[in-house]
Amino acid sequence: MKRLLPILAVAVMMSACVKPSDTQIKFSVLGDSYSSFEGYVDPETNDPWPHYADIGVTSVEQMWWYKVADSMKWLLEKNNSFSGSLISNFSDFDAGEYYMENSFLRRMDNLGNPDVIFILGATNDVWQEAPFGDFVYNDWTDDQLCSFRPALACLLDYTQRHYPKAKIYFLLETSPCPGGITEETRQNLIESVHRITSHYGVDCIDLDIHKDWWHPDKQGQKDIARQVLEVLQVDFNV
Repeated sequence: MKRLLPILAVAVMMSACVKPSDTQIKFSVLGDSYSSFEGYVDPETNDPWPHYADIGVTSVEQMWWYKVADSMKWLLEKNNSFSGSLISNFSDFDAGEYYMENSFLRRMDNLGNPDVIFILGATNDVWQEAPFGDFVYNDWTDDQLCSFRPALACLLDYTQRHYPKAKIYFLLETSPCPGGITEETRQNLIESVHRITSHYGVDCIDLDIHKDWWHPDKQGQKDIARQVLEVLQVDFNV
């Protein structure tokens, strides 16, 4: 990973004035373009979103997860974010086969050994009109995993079993999308995520964020960090 861990480690050490220890909390991110930044994704072959500088996000320090690390004095274990990726394996759109191979389901086994996992996604599933599908909580078929609801259930089931010590948060953008997805689709997404995360006992943090070019700009990254930190500060007694 290019420079990411050294830079974050220095930032945390300087702000906390302590050396990293075995008890320091490590977190990983499983995400899409909202969390990707050129030179700071792991694996390095992941696609970052190349236009952040055009909307005012010119340094990694402005990304929401960096702000969380700095504020909580945590260390980033892995940022496995891939721009354009869907949670599901839906592929019936332009370049869909490429994104299917890099879905959240295909990357969920590569998050390192974190104490906390942030999953920020679902935007691309609704933008690419992946079917919602049924609420299915076990024995998923390949066809079912091409739909959003079964895919999200599979993702949460896997991460809970594969990372048993990790506290998992699902971050869901709930902002209205003028000129984008319909209000009915937005409400279906919110209801689906709330129902599935509740089934697994996973905390869902609803996000209202400022965007430009359909992405969190400088203010939007601050918005994400602020709303995540509001929850973390309570959960971790900070």
